[in-house]
Amino acid sequence: MKEQIRALIQDGGNFDDSALDLYRWQRANNSEYDRFCGPITVRHWSEIPAVPTTLFQDLSFTSFPIEEATVVFRTSGTTSGKRGSVHFRDTEIYELAAETHAKNCLYNIPSQGISFVSTAEDSSLGHMCRHFVPDMPNFFDPEAGVKSQDAWKALSEAAQQGEPLFIPGTAFALADLLDAEHNPISLPPGSIVMVTGGFKGQRRSVPRTVLHSQLSRSLLGAQVVGEYGMSELSSQLWAIPADAPFHPPPWMRILAVDPWTGEPATRGLLRFFDLANYQTVCAIETADVGVVHPDGSVSLEGRLEGAIPRGCSLTVEEAGA
Repeated sequence: MKEQIRALIQDGGNFDDSALDLYRWQRANNSEYDRFCGPITVRHWSEIPAVPTTLFQDLSFTSFPIEEATVVFRTSGTTSGKRGSVHFRDTEIYELAAETHAKNCLYNIPSQGISFVSTAEDSSLGHMCRHFVPDMPNFFDPEAGVKSQDAWKALSEAAQQGEPLFIPGTAFALADLLDAEHNPISLPPGSIVMVTGGFKGQRRSVPRTVLHSQLSRSLLGAQVVGEYGMSELSSQLWAIPADAPFHPPPWMRILAVDPWTGEPATRGLLRFFDLANYQTVCAIETADVGVVHPDGSVSLEGRLEGAIPRGCSLTVEEAGA
Protein backbone atom coordinates (compact mmCIF):
# COMPACT_ATOMS: atom_id res chain seq x y z
CA MET A 1 0.00 0.00 0.00
CA LYS A 2 2.86 2.38 0.71
CA GLU A 3 4.10 2.25 -2.87
CA GLN A 4 0.58 2.75 -4.22
CA ILE A 5 0.20 5.90 -2.12
CA ARG A 6 3.68 7.10 -3.10
CA ALA A 7 2.76 6.75 -6.78
CA LEU A 8 -0.53 8.57 -6.21
CA ILE A 9 1.27 11.54 -4.64
CA GLN A 10 4.04 11.67 -7.22
CA ASP A 11 2.14 10.83 -10.40
CA GLY A 12 -1.55 11.32 -9.63
CA GLY A 13 -4.32 8.79 -10.10
CA ASN A 14 -7.96 8.07 -9.43
CA PHE A 15 -8.85 9.32 -5.96
CA ASP A 16 -12.14 7.42 -5.71
CA ASP A 17 -10.65 4.02 -6.46
CA SER A 18 -7.55 4.64 -4.34
CA ALA A 19 -9.66 5.74 -1.37
CA LEU A 20 -11.72 2.56 -1.46
CA ASP A 21 -8.59 0.42 -1.86
CA LEU A 22 -7.01 2.11 1.16
CA TYR A 23 -10.19 1.81 3.23
CA ARG A 24 -10.37 -1.93 2.61
CA TRP A 25 -6.66 -2.34 3.34
CA GLN A 26 -6.94 -0.40 6.59
CA ARG A 27 -9.89 -2.44 7.75
CA ALA A 28 -7.81 -5.58 7.18
CA ASN A 29 -4.70 -4.19 8.89
CA ASN A 30 -6.01 -1.84 11.59
CA SER A 31 -8.03 -3.81 14.12
CA GLU A 32 -9.15 -0.77 16.13
CA TYR A 33 -10.40 0.95 12.98
CA ASP A 34 -12.13 -2.22 11.87
CA ARG A 35 -13.99 -2.39 15.18
CA PHE A 36 -14.82 1.30 14.92
CA CYS A 37 -16.36 0.84 11.45
CA GLY A 38 -18.44 -2.23 12.31
CA PRO A 39 -20.76 -3.85 9.75
CA ILE A 40 -21.09 -1.24 7.02
CA THR A 41 -21.03 -1.21 3.24
CA VAL A 42 -18.97 1.56 1.66
CA ARG A 43 -19.44 2.30 -2.03
CA HIS A 44 -17.99 5.82 -2.24
CA TRP A 45 -15.14 7.65 -0.49
CA SER A 46 -17.62 9.98 1.24
CA GLU A 47 -19.12 6.97 3.03
CA ILE A 48 -15.84 5.89 4.62
CA PRO A 49 -16.29 6.10 8.43
CA ALA A 50 -14.36 9.06 9.84
CA VAL A 51 -12.64 8.76 13.22
CA PRO A 52 -13.17 11.78 15.52
CA THR A 53 -9.85 13.33 16.49
CA THR A 54 -10.74 12.95 20.18
CA LEU A 55 -10.46 9.15 19.90
CA PHE A 56 -6.72 9.46 19.31
CA GLN A 57 -6.48 10.33 23.01
CA ASP A 58 -7.43 6.75 23.86
CA LEU A 59 -6.77 4.54 20.82
CA SER A 60 -3.73 4.09 18.58
CA PHE A 61 -5.36 3.40 15.18
CA THR A 62 -2.19 2.04 13.56
CA SER A 63 -2.24 0.01 10.35
CA PHE A 64 0.92 -1.80 11.45
CA PRO A 65 2.09 -3.43 14.70
CA ILE A 66 2.41 -0.51 17.11
CA GLU A 67 5.70 -1.82 18.51
CA GLU A 68 7.21 -0.98 15.10
CA ALA A 69 6.46 2.74 15.52
CA THR A 70 9.55 4.96 15.37
CA VAL A 71 7.82 8.36 15.47
CA VAL A 72 4.97 9.63 17.64
CA PHE A 73 3.25 12.94 16.97
CA ARG A 74 1.11 14.28 19.79
CA THR A 75 -1.61 16.86 19.73
CA SER A 76 -0.72 20.02 21.61
CA GLY A 77 -3.13 19.30 24.42
CA THR A 78 -6.49 20.42 25.74
CA THR A 79 -7.64 22.26 28.79
CA SER A 80 -7.93 18.84 30.46
CA GLY A 81 -4.28 18.16 29.69
CA LYS A 82 -4.99 14.99 27.73
CA ARG A 83 -3.08 14.64 24.46
CA GLY A 84 -3.78 12.47 21.47
CA SER A 85 -1.03 10.34 19.91
CA VAL A 86 -0.44 9.42 16.28
CA HIS A 87 2.11 6.67 15.56
CA PHE A 88 4.21 6.28 12.42
CA ARG A 89 6.49 3.47 11.37
CA ASP A 90 8.37 6.02 9.24
CA THR A 91 7.79 9.52 7.92
CA GLU A 92 8.69 9.00 4.24
CA ILE A 93 5.15 9.46 2.89
CA TYR A 94 4.41 12.22 5.40
CA GLU A 95 7.43 14.22 4.22
CA LEU A 96 6.76 13.47 0.55
CA ALA A 97 3.15 14.65 0.86
CA ALA A 98 4.08 17.77 2.81
CA GLU A 99 6.85 18.82 0.44
CA THR A 100 4.96 17.98 -2.76
CA HIS A 101 1.87 20.02 -1.93
CA ALA A 102 3.84 22.90 -0.40
CA LYS A 103 5.95 23.24 -3.54
CA ASN A 104 2.86 22.99 -5.74
CA CYS A 105 1.31 25.88 -3.81
CA LEU A 106 4.35 28.01 -2.98
CA TYR A 107 6.48 27.08 -6.02
CA ASN A 108 9.65 27.56 -4.01
CA ILE A 109 10.42 27.12 -0.32
CA PRO A 110 13.32 29.33 0.80
CA SER A 111 16.35 27.46 2.08
CA GLN A 112 16.86 29.86 5.00
CA GLY A 113 14.40 30.68 7.73
CA ILE A 114 13.47 31.78 11.22
CA SER A 115 10.93 29.73 13.14
CA PHE A 116 8.17 30.49 15.63
CA VAL A 117 6.81 26.95 16.00
CA SER A 118 7.52 24.23 18.52
CA THR A 119 10.83 22.39 18.31
CA ALA A 120 9.45 19.40 20.23
CA GLU A 121 10.19 16.04 18.62
CA ASP A 122 6.53 15.04 18.94
CA SER A 123 5.23 18.13 17.12
CA SER A 124 4.07 17.33 13.59
CA LEU A 125 4.17 21.04 12.72
CA GLY A 126 7.73 21.31 13.98
CA HIS A 127 8.69 18.17 12.05
CA MET A 128 7.27 19.59 8.81
CA CYS A 129 9.03 22.93 9.20
CA ARG A 130 12.35 21.26 10.04
CA HIS A 131 11.98 19.10 6.95
CA PHE A 132 11.42 22.17 4.80
CA VAL A 133 14.30 24.19 6.29
CA PRO A 134 16.62 22.25 8.60
CA ASP A 135 18.47 24.03 11.41
CA MET A 136 16.32 27.17 11.46
CA PRO A 137 16.95 29.37 14.50
CA ASN A 138 13.85 29.23 16.69
CA PHE A 139 12.50 32.02 18.85
CA PHE A 140 9.66 30.27 20.62
CA ASP A 141 10.45 28.87 24.05
CA PRO A 142 7.81 26.54 25.54
CA GLU A 143 8.48 27.98 28.98
CA ALA A 144 8.86 31.70 28.21
CA GLY A 145 6.89 32.09 24.98
CA VAL A 146 8.16 34.20 22.08
CA LYS A 147 11.59 35.82 22.48
CA SER A 148 10.50 38.88 20.55
CA GLN A 149 13.44 41.26 20.88
CA ASP A 150 15.96 38.59 19.90
CA ALA A 151 13.68 37.57 17.04
CA TRP A 152 13.43 41.06 15.55
CA LYS A 153 17.20 41.42 15.71
CA ALA A 154 17.64 38.05 13.98
CA LEU A 155 15.07 38.94 11.31
CA SER A 156 16.84 42.21 10.58
CA GLU A 157 20.24 40.55 10.31
CA ALA A 158 18.90 37.72 8.15
CA ALA A 159 17.16 40.18 5.82
CA GLN A 160 20.48 41.92 5.20
CA GLN A 161 21.94 38.70 3.84
CA GLY A 162 19.72 38.99 0.78
CA GLU A 163 18.42 35.42 0.74
CA PRO A 164 14.66 34.72 0.84
CA LEU A 165 13.39 33.64 4.27
CA PHE A 166 10.82 31.06 5.33
CA ILE A 167 9.15 32.29 8.54
CA PRO A 168 6.66 29.78 9.97
CA GLY A 169 4.68 30.58 13.08
CA THR A 170 1.41 29.96 14.84
CA ALA A 171 -1.03 32.85 14.80
CA PHE A 172 -0.62 33.38 18.52
CA ALA A 173 3.19 33.38 18.37
CA LEU A 174 3.26 35.83 15.49
CA ALA A 175 0.79 38.10 17.27
CA ASP A 176 3.10 38.11 20.28
CA LEU A 177 6.03 38.92 17.99
CA LEU A 178 4.15 41.91 16.56
CA ASP A 179 3.35 43.19 20.07
CA ALA A 180 7.01 43.93 20.70
CA GLU A 181 8.29 47.37 19.76
CA HIS A 182 9.93 47.12 16.35
CA ASN A 183 10.52 48.83 13.04
CA PRO A 184 9.28 47.34 9.77
CA ILE A 185 11.82 45.12 8.02
CA SER A 186 12.16 44.74 4.25
CA LEU A 187 12.61 41.06 3.50
CA PRO A 188 14.31 39.74 0.35
CA PRO A 189 12.02 38.87 -2.59
CA GLY A 190 10.66 35.35 -2.34
CA SER A 191 10.31 35.43 1.45
CA ILE A 192 7.31 33.60 2.90
CA VAL A 193 5.54 34.10 6.23
CA MET A 194 3.48 30.99 7.08
CA VAL A 195 0.63 31.50 9.56
CA THR A 196 -0.97 28.43 11.10
CA GLY A 197 -3.33 27.70 13.98
CA GLY A 198 -5.81 29.99 15.66
CA PHE A 199 -6.23 31.56 19.07
CA LYS A 200 -8.48 28.86 20.59
CA GLY A 201 -10.31 31.44 22.71
CA GLN A 202 -7.61 31.58 25.36
CA ARG A 203 -5.91 34.79 26.50
CA ARG A 204 -6.56 36.88 23.42
CA SER A 205 -7.78 36.85 19.87
CA VAL A 206 -6.79 38.85 16.80
CA PRO A 207 -8.95 38.63 13.65
CA ARG A 208 -7.16 36.75 10.89
CA THR A 209 -7.37 39.61 8.43
CA VAL A 210 -5.94 42.04 10.99
CA LEU A 211 -3.04 39.74 11.84
CA HIS A 212 -2.22 39.16 8.18
CA SER A 213 -2.33 42.88 7.46
CA GLN A 214 -0.05 43.62 10.42
CA LEU A 215 2.43 40.98 9.25
CA SER A 216 2.47 42.48 5.75
CA ARG A 217 3.20 45.94 7.17
CA SER A 218 5.93 44.71 9.52
CA LEU A 219 7.65 42.19 7.25
CA LEU A 220 7.67 44.14 4.02
CA GLY A 221 7.85 42.26 0.75
CA ALA A 222 7.03 38.84 2.20
CA GLN A 223 4.17 36.72 0.94
CA VAL A 224 1.86 35.93 3.87
CA VAL A 225 0.26 32.50 3.46
CA GLY A 226 -1.91 30.27 5.61
CA GLU A 227 -1.31 26.63 6.50
CA TYR A 228 -3.83 24.22 8.02
CA GLY A 229 -2.81 20.87 9.41
CA MET A 230 -3.03 18.68 12.47
CA SER A 231 -1.22 15.76 14.05
CA GLU A 232 -3.95 13.36 12.91
CA LEU A 233 -3.42 14.25 9.23
CA SER A 234 -0.41 13.48 7.05
CA SER A 235 -1.22 16.26 4.57
CA GLN A 236 -1.68 20.00 4.91
CA LEU A 237 -3.82 22.64 3.22
CA TRP A 238 -2.50 26.01 2.05
CA ALA A 239 -4.19 29.40 1.66
CA ILE A 240 -2.46 31.78 -0.75
CA PRO A 241 -2.76 34.58 0.14
CA ALA A 242 -3.50 33.90 3.77
CA ASP A 243 -7.05 35.28 3.63
CA ALA A 244 -8.04 32.97 0.77
CA PRO A 245 -9.71 29.55 1.17
CA PHE A 246 -7.45 26.60 2.04
CA HIS A 247 -6.64 24.22 -0.80
CA PRO A 248 -6.06 20.50 -0.17
CA PRO A 249 -3.68 18.35 -2.19
CA PRO A 250 -5.06 16.10 -4.98
CA TRP A 251 -4.93 13.06 -2.67
CA MET A 252 -7.32 14.65 -0.15
CA ARG A 253 -11.03 15.40 -0.14
CA ILE A 254 -13.02 17.38 2.45
CA LEU A 255 -16.64 16.93 3.40
CA ALA A 256 -18.74 19.23 5.60
CA VAL A 257 -21.41 17.42 7.61
CA ASP A 258 -24.26 18.42 9.86
CA PRO A 259 -22.88 17.95 13.41
CA TRP A 260 -26.13 16.37 14.64
CA THR A 261 -27.11 14.13 11.72
CA GLY A 262 -23.77 13.49 10.03
CA GLU A 263 -25.37 14.21 6.67
CA PRO A 264 -23.41 16.22 4.06
CA ALA A 265 -23.93 19.98 4.31
CA THR A 266 -22.62 23.11 2.66
CA ARG A 267 -21.42 24.33 6.02
CA GLY A 268 -20.64 22.03 8.93
CA LEU A 269 -18.11 19.91 10.76
CA LEU A 270 -15.16 19.09 8.55
CA ARG A 271 -14.18 15.55 7.65
CA PHE A 272 -10.86 15.00 5.91
CA PHE A 273 -10.17 12.04 3.65
CA ASP A 274 -6.38 12.01 3.43
CA LEU A 275 -4.84 9.14 1.46
CA ALA A 276 -1.37 10.01 2.77
CA ASN A 277 -2.73 8.74 6.10
CA TYR A 278 -2.11 5.16 5.04
CA GLN A 279 -0.35 4.29 8.32
CA THR A 280 -3.32 5.30 10.50
CA VAL A 281 -6.83 5.95 9.16
CA CYS A 282 -7.67 7.78 5.96
CA ALA A 283 -10.82 9.51 7.27
CA ILE A 284 -10.73 12.00 10.17
CA GLU A 285 -13.54 14.06 11.66
CA THR A 286 -12.59 17.30 13.39
CA ALA A 287 -14.50 19.76 15.56
CA ASP A 288 -13.63 22.49 13.07
CA VAL A 289 -16.48 24.19 11.22
CA GLY A 290 -16.19 25.41 7.66
CA VAL A 291 -17.62 25.75 4.19
CA VAL A 292 -16.43 23.45 1.41
CA HIS A 293 -16.45 25.20 -1.96
CA PRO A 294 -17.23 23.57 -5.35
CA ASP A 295 -13.51 23.44 -6.22
CA GLY A 296 -12.77 21.42 -3.04
CA SER A 297 -11.19 24.28 -1.11
CA VAL A 298 -12.46 25.16 2.35
CA SER A 299 -13.08 28.34 4.32
CA LEU A 300 -12.58 27.83 8.05
CA GLU A 301 -15.03 29.40 10.48
CA GLY A 302 -13.66 28.25 13.83
CA ARG A 303 -14.64 25.39 16.09
CA LEU A 304 -17.97 23.90 17.04
CA GLU A 305 -19.33 25.74 20.07
CA GLY A 306 -18.40 23.85 23.21
CA ALA A 307 -15.58 21.92 21.56
CA ILE A 308 -12.41 21.42 23.60
CA PRO A 309 -9.64 23.87 22.54
CA ARG A 310 -6.82 22.08 20.78
CA GLY A 311 -4.15 22.63 18.18
CA CYS A 312 -0.69 24.01 17.59
CA SER A 313 -1.37 27.48 19.03
CA LEU A 314 -2.40 26.10 22.41
CA THR A 315 1.17 25.48 23.52
CA VAL A 316 2.03 29.10 22.75
CA GLU A 317 -0.97 30.35 24.71
CA GLU A 318 -0.14 28.16 27.67
CA ALA A 319 3.46 29.35 27.64
CA GLY A 320 2.36 32.96 27.91
CA ALA A 321 -0.42 32.40 30.44
